[in-house]
Amino acid sequence: MAGGSGSRIPLQVSRQCVVASIQLDLTAEVLRQFRADLLGLLHDSGCSGVILDVSGVQIMDFEDFEALRRTMAMAALMGAQTIVSGLRAGVVSSLVELGADTEDIVATLDLDDAFRVMDELRSAARDELEEEDNREQSVGPLADPV
Repeated sequence: MAGGSGSRIPLQVSRQCVVASIQLDLTAEVLRQFRADLLGLLHDSGCSGVILDVSGVQIMDFEDFEALRRTMAMAALMGAQTIVSGLRAGVVSSLVELGADTEDIVATLDLDDAFRVMDELRSAARDELEEEDNREQSVGPLADPV
């Protein structure tokens, strides 16, 4: 399917995640509209996660990938963890060959794995917060120096 003007990436909310099913050709306009739609839905829904299902993307160039990374960074600033799901082997190979920064990308093979990993990330974050709270409570008030 071509990504002409007016083409939008469908978004839905499931299990406190915004799921974006990217099944069309990525263009600068599609990516701009996607960013606006995604950030707006994150704000309105209060979701804490984003899953980008890119299983329908057969070709992704460096600029498209960087635009998605910037959108992921914006989602992170809004408190949402992002997982990329369904990257094809050829797309991964091309991105690595082009020198794309994949260092902080959390990726899974499919949507089921993405939801499982999201649950694990949320659980780890909750555990970390509880541990931090326990440390703060055990310190107690500081005594006055003598």
